[in-house]
Amino acid sequence: MYGYRARIGYCSPPYVTETFCAEFYMMAPKGVTLMLTTLAITSLTSASAKDDMERSHARSLDAAKAMARAGADVVVLGGNPINQSRGVENLDAICAGLAQEIGVKVVTSTQSQAKALRALGARKVATVHPFVAELDAHHNQATARLGVESTGSIACGYAVETLGKVPGELALSLSREIKRRHPETDTIHPSCAHWATAHAIDAIERELAVDVMTSQQAILWNALRMAGVDDRIDGYGRLFREF
Repeated sequence: MYGYRARIGYCSPPYVTETFCAEFYMMAPKGVTLMLTTLAITSLTSASAKDDMERSHARSLDAAKAMARAGADVVVLGGNPINQSRGVENLDAICAGLAQEIGVKVVTSTQSQAKALRALGARKVATVHPFVAELDAHHNQATARLGVESTGSIACGYAVETLGKVPGELALSLSREIKRRHPETDTIHPSCAHWATAHAIDAIERELAVDVMTSQQAILWNALRMAGVDDRIDGYGRLFREF
């Protein structure tokens, strides 16, 4: 049977979701499967972006209920922008209320990333993200809301609908650049769970002497631990090896 160890539900913000699925199965141990519902995000900069966030949040609540009925062990409400739009201080209550209603553990991607940073002992965090440079300030603020100091951000220049086209080498090359600009950085956060970063985690940590927390890594790591899967996994950073 698929998912005989854990069945993880994920409410995925991009209306078209591709890379997250590949990264999930790259990192997940055998016997863990993904349930996926896509939401309504097609752009972060369009005039409709705020309305899309609202629709996505509402849809994620409905999806969580459906995933619980289908047998999910944990449901993750994805999308840092969607989560943070509800207020980081409100996420515990939102998840607790929904979990009580559906009878399944619920967590957000924001909470998962904050927990991962705490586990790593992160203090000064630099962000590399796949979007346009105009969103750098937003990413700095979002990182700070995770409970750490943001040292800066650097962008790839892609859009939500082209995340599957981000070249694989950018996670490492942009990490080199952000570390050069901000040498005080102790942790690099490749933000957004929907571009290719899993393959680069170990290389970034080894070459730059930093810890790495990617969004999809933190989502999977926390969901596994919440589902009772405590495997230490090699190849995808200190977070999976040690915690």
